[in-house]
Amino acid sequence: MTQEQPTVPDLNSPPFSRLFVLCGKQIAAGGLEQFFAPYGTVEQCHIVQDQATGQSKGIGFVKFQKTSQAARALKEADGKHIEPEPKPIKVEIASSTVESKPLDCLRLKVKCPAELDSDAVKAEFSKISAVNSVQLVPDKKSPGNNVAYLTFESFLDAALAYETAKPEHKAKFAKIKPRKVSLESQPQDTKSFFRPFIRRRSSALLPLTKLTVLCSSTLTQNQIWRLFDIIPGLMNCSVSHDGGSLSTATVTYNNTQSAKYAREKLHKFEYPIGEKIIVKDGNE
Repeated sequence: MTQEQPTVPDLNSPPFSRLFVLCGKQIAAGGLEQFFAPYGTVEQCHIVQDQATGQSKGIGFVKFQKTSQAARALKEADGKHIEPEPKPIKVEIASSTVESKPLDCLRLKVKCPAELDSDAVKAEFSKISAVNSVQLVPDKKSPGNNVAYLTFESFLDAALAYETAKPEHKAKFAKIKPRKVSLESQPQDTKSFFRPFIRRRSSALLPLTKLTVLCSSTLTQNQIWRLFDIIPGLMNCSVSHDGGSLSTATVTYNNTQSAKYAREKLHKFEYPIGEKIIVKDGNE
């Protein structure tokens, strides 16, 4: 008889069901799984190890069976402690291994009949989750129907709506596209105000997509990449060493929202434990 191979879960299905955890080097995979088990069915739990020494890097990944389980764990577990580590853990959504563009975990795209207005769509989904806004556009591929873009109060709200949506809604998470503003559509006084700045290409007006990171020289480029890759949209990461105790990294995202979020979340974060990284706007 041939031995049956263990089933390996699809890390990208369902979406946003995998979490990145900074947990400290004393936490083993078993302890990490036991800690997250109360939030739902854990399909896979992995601790990243140093290839040379086999020692833990203090980084873990937890894959849940459902998106809502991961969302609940993210909401409730971030900042808690796992014994014997004294430092609180940091939990983020792990970036997808197949999607090259960021998806917004607060936004869903659903199909709905044209006779339903935005208030009716909002009322239907508000039975389960807190809906902030609804935008309706005609469905070009299916005349007589609309496509609704719903933005939710939290990741958990969006996840619950995604899982409980009717099959005919064909719900899926949707990325937020940056809004394009044409100067030609603005009042004349507004256009005259902005044009001198556009000609000079002032760095203060350039979109914030590049960050400068000061960190320990013990960190490799791959480690820094993994840390900032927990926020979707990472395009590039380069590191330079000056021979001292600090290194300088340049991190680039493909959208301003991700860059701003990375700066807010990771500035002065301890990585490795005991050493803080400094994250600044790349234009500074």
